[in-house]
Amino acid sequence: MTDINEYDDVEDPAIDDDEAKAAEKGAADSDEVVSDTDVIEAETLTVTAKQKKRQALEDEVAAFLARGGRITEVPADDSVRE
Repeated sequence: MTDINEYDDVEDPAIDDDEAKAAEKGAADSDEVVSDTDVIEAETLTVTAKQKKRQALEDEVAAFLARGGRITEVPADDSVRE
């Protein structure tokens, strides 16, 4: 199951460097006070962070299925859309 995904499994350190440089430049240009919460939230939005979360979720699903777990798809309820 972990073989099928829509993104590269190869981590690109250049992305991290570019993101860090852009963040530093943006921080240097701004007089606005940024809270620690804002920084933590911004760090979770990076491409690399999202790839890591996707991979972790894929690994958890694979482990769940390997233990005999089943995923049941529930059909959409059309009455909710009205």
